[in-house]
Amino acid sequence: MTDIDRRKFFAAGAAAGAAASAGIALPAAAATGPAARAPGHGGPGLADLWGQDFLYQWSPPADYKRNLTAGPRTIRLSSQSTPRLTGAEGTDYGALFKGMRDGGWSACEAASAAWLERKRPDSEVREIKAQLVANDIHFYGIHCAGNIIAPDPGADRWQRHIITAIHAAEEMGCELILTHAGSMWPNRNWAHPQNWSREAWMRTVGALKRICKETAGSKVAIAIEAVNTESVNNPWAHKRLREDVGDERISVGLDITNMVFPNVAFRMSEMLDQTFDLLEDQIVYVHAKDFAWNDMLPGMNWTMNGTGNMDYELFLARLSRLKRNPYMLVEFLTTNDEYQQAQRNIRSIAGKLGVKIHGTQP
Repeated sequence: MTDIDRRKFFAAGAAAGAAASAGIALPAAAATGPAARAPGHGGPGLADLWGQDFLYQWSPPADYKRNLTAGPRTIRLSSQSTPRLTGAEGTDYGALFKGMRDGGWSACEAASAAWLERKRPDSEVREIKAQLVANDIHFYGIHCAGNIIAPDPGADRWQRHIITAIHAAEEMGCELILTHAGSMWPNRNWAHPQNWSREAWMRTVGALKRICKETAGSKVAIAIEAVNTESVNNPWAHKRLREDVGDERISVGLDITNMVFPNVAFRMSEMLDQTFDLLEDQIVYVHAKDFAWNDMLPGMNWTMNGTGNMDYELFLARLSRLKRNPYMLVEFLTTNDEYQQAQRNIRSIAGKLGVKIHGTQP
């Protein structure tokens, strides 16, 4: 199996690296089993394993029982391999989507910055939709990397960007757009010390309420991707966000690796079970990455899918038991060969479990 250089994927604050102080707090009361919940004043987190008086609860339990039963759902894979759907003028959509299908991919998304650069004529929209059907590719969403709580006037600009993206997604028949809780810095990738404050949380809630109100009636889901540098950086925050915004369109674009802190880095089976138990009705699609902790400081390095700390067996089994057929984006690799290797790994693991992956890989 060809591995990749782990260090090159963790430059300048990549999402999976974070300081332990920003992580999921250990609960104050002991609990057992995969369905353990946030125990009140202790805050959200995984269950204590050895009692409240044991200093560190970072090592995995030896006897954790994983349910690897495959469910009825079929996963459609997408990736950030090239060429990607950008909406550039003059694109041969037939060739683009055929290339995706021939590579084993059956779904795609578009980045909002590129997709919204121009308005497409109705004839082009019809051609895109026709070629998607002809090549059995699902164009499921528009990926928005903006900062909806940036210092003014950035927040307003990015909120309007998201609103425009929702209308564009509706035009194309997409199921979702993806966005983030945001940062108090202009750059969303920077960890501001107040990103986990009540003020930041309420700015995020207010921004999403505005977006929901100005797109009322739309069926496009507003999927939030967790990132360690932002307030939504654990499954409990995902759940609370939908409750506070008060709109069922607020959904989860699940990225388990973006929620990894040192205290869960070796307890990913438990983390997966708690996340799916809590959020499975809200998950509209997922990101597929992997990570390893191989540095002195608490930073996580991207690694080839299926070769790191992620429990891909449990991940795929839980996906196959969702109530809807999931989309899975393989991301943060570099070359097309690496994306093909990642797909082979995922299909191999799925095949051993009996989990269904749409299409075939040459």
